[in-house]
Amino acid sequence: MTKRAPDPLSEEEVNKILDAAISNPRDYLILRVLARTGIRLGELYGIRKEGKLVYGIQKKDVDIKRKRLWVYTLKKRKYARREVLIDDATVALLQTKIATMKPEEYVFRKDVSYRQIQRLPMKYAKKVGIDKNVSCHSFRHFFITNTWRKGVDIVSLQHMAGHANISATTVYLHVVTDDVEKKYREIYDK
Repeated sequence: MTKRAPDPLSEEEVNKILDAAISNPRDYLILRVLARTGIRLGELYGIRKEGKLVYGIQKKDVDIKRKRLWVYTLKKRKYARREVLIDDATVALLQTKIATMKPEEYVFRKDVSYRQIQRLPMKYAKKVGIDKNVSCHSFRHFFITNTWRKGVDIVSLQHMAGHANISATTVYLHVVTDDVEKKYREIYDK
């Protein structure tokens, strides 16, 4: 059985999914972090290396004052630490979540598995009637395309997405072609 690529999500669809998850603080925080930062699931939760889970976001990786997260990204076959910006509302949620944690505790491993997180986007998409193949990567795709639509330049977007090569960032922007045509029509089809 072949996997289908994730379907692009609109801002309205992402907001519906987030609204559906708001009654479950853990799920809401996870989905919000994915939607507002564009980080990968492996960056959020961690990856298996030599049989054990490593990396992932620990309490010490959350900088509340500077509104940043530190995540680990694979670069040239080695893991490199990179800084990710977070918005005010997500900072407040994270602050509540980590208040009683020790610095080396993992923020998203205590009460949820990797597989459970993988299933969250589809669970809430179905709940609100979104009939698309929705995954954690759909949220990353949304973040990159939506941030581009809001006017962030491609080099900044590359940095935000943690891509080593700009061509990796441009793959996400094929959806924006419709936006380009719309602008073109506004300018020239008068």
